[in-house]
Amino acid sequence: MWNISIDEPRPFELLAPRTLEEAVELGSRHGKDAAFLAGGCDLLDQLKHQWTAPHYVINLKSIPGLKGIRSEGNAITIGALATLTEVERSTRNALPGLARAASRVATPQIRNTGTIGGNLLQDSRCPYYRGPWYCYRAGGIVCDAHHGINQEHAIFGGNRCYTVSPSDTAPILVALGSEVTVVSPAGKRQIPIDGLFTTPEENITTMHRLGPNEVLTSITIPLRSQQRSTFIKYAMRNSWDFALASAAVALEMDGGICRECRIVLGGVAPAPWRSRLAEQEIEGKALNAGNIESAARAAIAGAKPLQYNEYKLALVKKLVRNALLELSA
Repeated sequence: MWNISIDEPRPFELLAPRTLEEAVELGSRHGKDAAFLAGGCDLLDQLKHQWTAPHYVINLKSIPGLKGIRSEGNAITIGALATLTEVERSTRNALPGLARAASRVATPQIRNTGTIGGNLLQDSRCPYYRGPWYCYRAGGIVCDAHHGINQEHAIFGGNRCYTVSPSDTAPILVALGSEVTVVSPAGKRQIPIDGLFTTPEENITTMHRLGPNEVLTSITIPLRSQQRSTFIKYAMRNSWDFALASAAVALEMDGGICRECRIVLGGVAPAPWRSRLAEQEIEGKALNAGNIESAARAAIAGAKPLQYNEYKLALVKKLVRNALLELSA
């Protein structure tokens, strides 16, 4: 069956639980026939074009405790339904890299509505997946991007599917060592945020590991006194567009030496791509021009560009170099 792009959703029933427990129970009852609604920026677009057609939409907006941003000891906890505008304004001083990433999502209007949880869990933006092509991710037997127009696609981690993670906030949250809290019928659990995302090799039909009866409730980011962080994104336009590539860097310094380094790339792989080889060029060393250049070169090790996206190699090097230079100042 082909994916047909049209302009009105199929009929669905809107459910409005008042508690998290009720929402989880509804998710369990209806399974894959239901979808959770947060800010709606991704889901409503999918409903409109019938890329997804659930019988039930479970609105999470009336559930207390899913919004808000609070400091808790040596950490900041962000409710999954906090808007991206709220995240940007509330984290500028403590987590400048996250604030910058939130500020680069789409447009002010979308940031006023879109939630950080939705930004993390949004589906693939591949035009072949969202258009009238029946690709692997949609249940077909081919990746049209592999031999088609693939300027925006993956140079790392592609396996039958070469989509890229569309989230701007995911790379910096991975770099900061964040954890997410997930609630299901079995109870509450906390997982490292990099364990939230999946790859085509593991599951080609989804971008994350949440089940239909699981709700992402919050993100917790540790605060470290000597930490520096930044996020740099390159897109065709400064507003609206998704990243062609991005670099998120978090460093923990000890005098002039980098004690811990996390470099995470966005827009180049099906999930946030942690560049451990680049990190090794910085950890335990001075943050000088030579080491920064070595890290930039290491960041593209193992890349496998497609026919039209080899430019991402130079772009990734430049983004990593510029991010590290910014943090060295």
